[in-house]
Amino acid sequence: MTTKKKLKLAIGLGSTCSGCDIAILDLGGKLLELIGLADIVFWPTAFDFKYSDLEKLKDKEIDITLYHGTIRTTEHEEIAHILRKKSKVLIAFGSCSCFG
Repeated sequence: MTTKKKLKLAIGLGSTCSGCDIAILDLGGKLLELIGLADIVFWPTAFDFKYSDLEKLKDKEIDITLYHGTIRTTEHEEIAHILRKKSKVLIAFGSCSCFG
């Protein structure tokens, strides 16, 4: 019997109202299903992840990153570049990151 490998998921943020984080948390039971399919390797709003944890990951180690919020500071830009480097796929998630 083979077990399916779980996806590695990250949720990154810039300058944000955190509405996207709330929308994810509002998934309720569906969020538990998601956790069954994916390991959340970075989500500083919901878990005690540090940026140093992100930097320790190998390039392209994260399967999918959802990035919400705008890039307003050099720190936001730096984190967005790190997430892009560490992720196979980076998705602009929510109105702020899609439309500014």
